[in-house]
Amino acid sequence: MKKKDSKTNLLDHSEAKVKLLGNYLSIYLNVLSRSPINKIYLFDLFCGEGIYEDGGKGSPMIILETIKNHYFSNNKTCPKIEILFNDVGNSDIEVEKLKIDRVKGFARKIFIPDTVKDYYTKIDYNELITKVIGRIARLESNERALIFIDPWGYKEINPNDLKQLLSCNKAEILLFLPIYFMSRFVEKSRDEEFKGGRAIRKFIQGLFGEMENLDTIKNQKDFIFKIQEQFKEFLGIKYVDTFKIERENNNWFCLFFFTTNKRGFEKMVQTKWTIDKKQGAEFKQGDEVVLDLFTEIEISSYDKKLINFIKVNGGATNFQLADFGYENNFLPTHTKKILDGVKEQLEIISNDNKPARGYYLGDESRNVTIKFK
Repeated sequence: MKKKDSKTNLLDHSEAKVKLLGNYLSIYLNVLSRSPINKIYLFDLFCGEGIYEDGGKGSPMIILETIKNHYFSNNKTCPKIEILFNDVGNSDIEVEKLKIDRVKGFARKIFIPDTVKDYYTKIDYNELITKVIGRIARLESNERALIFIDPWGYKEINPNDLKQLLSCNKAEILLFLPIYFMSRFVEKSRDEEFKGGRAIRKFIQGLFGEMENLDTIKNQKDFIFKIQEQFKEFLGIKYVDTFKIERENNNWFCLFFFTTNKRGFEKMVQTKWTIDKKQGAEFKQGDEVVLDLFTEIEISSYDKKLINFIKVNGGATNFQLADFGYENNFLPTHTKKILDGVKEQLEIISNDNKPARGYYLGDESRNVTIKFK
């Protein structure tokens, strides 16, 4: 059987990626449409082909259909939205056409509310990202932006660009990185004579400062976790989430989510863990499933971090524990599973003079403190 070309077909791993984008955007629109936010800007900087040979729908179609569905599900109302779709070069499917013209043609077949304005450009990323950074810096207090960056590779990605986009505290970013290709060259790239490592060396140095600041990589998932933790420090934010996607034969990709907004982050973590029926943090090739919870806990040492957090602070409230879980990319239900494992050692103290029969994680109506006996 002939292997599908990822440039002309929407493979399973790409479908999982745009599914997460669509699910999050749906929640994003519902939350912001009920807030004081007056206008939303969406940027799709590598929008691709729009629709692929196998009928798969790329990010522009998912974005526009999500907006259409929001409009009809909310009494034909929609926030003011400006969308920029961008990509350069000719289509790999219809070589005589530009990618962006192809996307525009498909987009014109989808209903777009009057409050939504869509724009189509063919600007090189390195030029465009400067323009987007400038536009984001001018956002008003009642405006927000969501930026989707899905490059073919990673050599264009500069961590400092992400820092500038987030510096106004009004933007969120979804960044897709080919972890498999990046991790292959990390160790070799510690040798500056290795010419094939220029791109990954530039990325690592931009994020970690120096190659030696990145510990030895054990495997691809370990690489993802190390990047995630360093992004938190480099960007100066607590809220960085990941969704791991396997293409084939243990070739992993990762969708990173960055925000300075606590509520937006909680919504993304919830979306990630409910994107399939088995709940997970990654999409595994040939499966509807995504990883089992305990592998994820083991990689991040979340169980040890949680127990240490309670001990060091001499106890923690149910609100603090729920926040701590989200900041480490886990839901209250996951935190509960870990607490259940040490339940006999715990003491739950009610702060509202009512009987305490549980942890009440994320329950805003109860206030308890959980300590080790």
